[in-house]
Amino acid sequence: MRRLSARRRGPGGSDPATRPPSPVTVLVLAMVAAPIATLVLGSFRSDAGWSLVNYRALGGVGSNDALLVPVTDALVTSIRTAVDATRMALGMGPAVAVLVTRRSQTRGERRVRGVLDGFFMLPLGVSAVTLGFGFLITLDQPPLDLRDSPLLVPIAQAPVALPLVVRTLVPVLAGIDDRQRQAAASLGASPWRALLTVDLPVVWKPLLAASGFAFAASLGEFGATSFPARDEHPTVPVVIFRLIGHPGELNYGMALAASVVLATATAVVMLAVERLRVPSVGAF
Repeated sequence: MRRLSARRRGPGGSDPATRPPSPVTVLVLAMVAAPIATLVLGSFRSDAGWSLVNYRALGGVGSNDALLVPVTDALVTSIRTAVDATRMALGMGPAVAVLVTRRSQTRGERRVRGVLDGFFMLPLGVSAVTLGFGFLITLDQPPLDLRDSPLLVPIAQAPVALPLVVRTLVPVLAGIDDRQRQAAASLGASPWRALLTVDLPVVWKPLLAASGFAFAASLGEFGATSFPARDEHPTVPVVIFRLIGHPGELNYGMALAASVVLATATAVVMLAVERLRVPSVGAF
């Protein structure tokens, strides 16, 4: 018992549960919390002191008509766009995850799957601004002239969210014993039936988590949205950028308040994702 107690207490003789956090941990927490706290406190400040003026102003267009639409309308646009982008990412992500996790029969097939896996991860390494600009100049001529279409922004956001969906599902699918699929096939199940019978019961919860990641990423996406977003249908990140670019105390306060609203919406989504824990494969 004394050995077990000493092992739990560690070499310094103190219980890890009562040991103070390391300076590195405190520094990291401060770096994350300080900007958020500054935004929150600043959003409640105005010329008259502490108030909700900045939040009430979100229903307007700012001083000197800095915006064409209120921030509240932009929030609706952001949510609608994030839903569309998430649907697109979920339409492609599971198929990509299944493709790259299936057992390869030959070395060439394994290489092809590896190349495809890296290709679909490219948006993580390529600037989102580049993607948005690329879609803008690609989809600007018939028969795919989408410059005036509301689908252009979610199309630009979907590739940014796609790697999050794929990387959430790949470990789960790779952890399924392939002998279960073989057993289903030996009983006469088609590949689609085996997928629904073996894979779906395991992957549905991570799929919900992947949709949360994709939605949160799309909701706060600015880079891929900055080029294709239209002035009359901006998203909240675009609105924040425009408010900061216009002088005026009210515009600055509205930018702070809009940032807090966006951060809160994203935090709610991530807290919901955090509830989707899968003990066998870890946490999401």
